[in-house]
Amino acid sequence: MTRGKAATEIVVHLEKEELPDDWRDFKDFRLDIPVDRWNRVVKHIRNDRKLFGGVVLEFANQEEQLSAVLSHDRLVGDLQRVIQDATSMLVETGALALTVVDVGPE
Repeated sequence: MTRGKAATEIVVHLEKEELPDDWRDFKDFRLDIPVDRWNRVVKHIRNDRKLFGGVVLEFANQEEQLSAVLSHDRLVGDLQRVIQDATSMLVETGALALTVVDVGPE
């Protein structure tokens, strides 16, 4: 996970060196997520994979690989962990702020 060129996006990518041999096809997979859309991604990271895939589809550099990436349990687990860790880091550095949202009466 890195900050994008303009510091207005977060880039999540797979490191080739850390992938098993049978996952080498995913070595160039990357999500370029604008900071102002980060909440949408975090909100759905633990949801159904298809729903999450629909949310991040527009941010994938290689859309055709997204379904293959989301079909691997370990990759999805790592993606969830990285996004959660990145969220913590973004909050700690002040790039994201936590706010209370009033959802109205229950």
